[in-house]
Amino acid sequence: MIMDGPRESGEVLMNGCSRCENLPPSLPEAGFLYVAPPTAHTRGRLRRLLWESGMPFGDPADDILVVEIVPEGLQILSGLLSNGLSEMELRGCKAILIEKNAAFGLGMLSRMQDLATLTATVSGGWLLDMLREERLAVHFQPIVPAADPGAVFAYECFLRGLDREGALVGPGPMFETARDAGLLSNLDRAARMKAIGEVSGLDLESNIFINTNPTSIYDPAYCLRSTMTAIKESGLSHDRIVFEVTESEHVRDDRHMRNILDFYRKSGFRISLDDLGAGYGSWNLLAALRPDFVKLDEDLIRDVDHDPSRAAITSKLIERAKALGVTVIAEGVETEEQWRWLLDNGADFVQGSFFARPAFPPPLPTYSDTFARTPDPSCA
Repeated sequence: MIMDGPRESGEVLMNGCSRCENLPPSLPEAGFLYVAPPTAHTRGRLRRLLWESGMPFGDPADDILVVEIVPEGLQILSGLLSNGLSEMELRGCKAILIEKNAAFGLGMLSRMQDLATLTATVSGGWLLDMLREERLAVHFQPIVPAADPGAVFAYECFLRGLDREGALVGPGPMFETARDAGLLSNLDRAARMKAIGEVSGLDLESNIFINTNPTSIYDPAYCLRSTMTAIKESGLSHDRIVFEVTESEHVRDDRHMRNILDFYRKSGFRISLDDLGAGYGSWNLLAALRPDFVKLDEDLIRDVDHDPSRAAITSKLIERAKALGVTVIAEGVETEEQWRWLLDNGADFVQGSFFARPAFPPPLPTYSDTFARTPDPSCA
């Protein structure tokens, strides 16, 4: 049957992306898990694991297994699958978890996922709870001129989580869990919205860098609708906001990346490309995307002042960026020697713990203007 028009699309146009803005429901404590293994070999391994564990299961159709889930059974099953099947097998098994006494309908097809994502969702329930309860915080780190690190050019917004006791949770485990559990779009949106909300309540006159992951955005016109609305309501000037594209080395769809960056640019924002030097495509990305800013990967900066290989790569990246008219920011600066090398070799701005660690409220650089402007004979 052919429909006249997708009513759901009309709702999306009005309200934004339902996938990004709506958190998935909690997994049911009881029900039936239907699994379609990719091969007979994997099906046999799965049957053996279930048999040895004593979990009730059956074969309702060829190449399909169904496992009865009881309270706390998902936790047990998740551990069993993670230890008994390879990552490739977990990715190859398609599954759907249906509540007890629920009738199967076509609407449930959107809930199908692979077993790797399901097990990650079970173990990552803490993140879903954190997002539902909005236990999030933002820390700010200054980006300073290399020639005058006592001044503040911009602040980068870093997402932090809060556990139930109020302790900080770093972004590493949050984004790793989100990526594995299919929550990356939700977490990336929450990070943008939290950053905008915090900045709007502060008396900041500097530029603001907000991280965005292109792999979490399906269509910028829909997925970024609530972000654009939040910026408009905050009263923040678009020319003060820089969207920093993270995870750029994992992007495989160049056209998708361009669409997102074009959307930001047409909306009056500036763009920064993060982690230049970390991916094999860095040279091509820089030339193809022509961002306003580029950030040198902190792994390059770590020993740049005494490692000839890192120094050669970093100086070449700076040279190429300058030739394209791209402003260079070096992140991860931890020592005076690193800063002086970057100053001498043309970096425009620097960022790192040597100047200030991420904190709330936004910290000022703990660096003397007088000392910053004192020439270093070794850099002459």
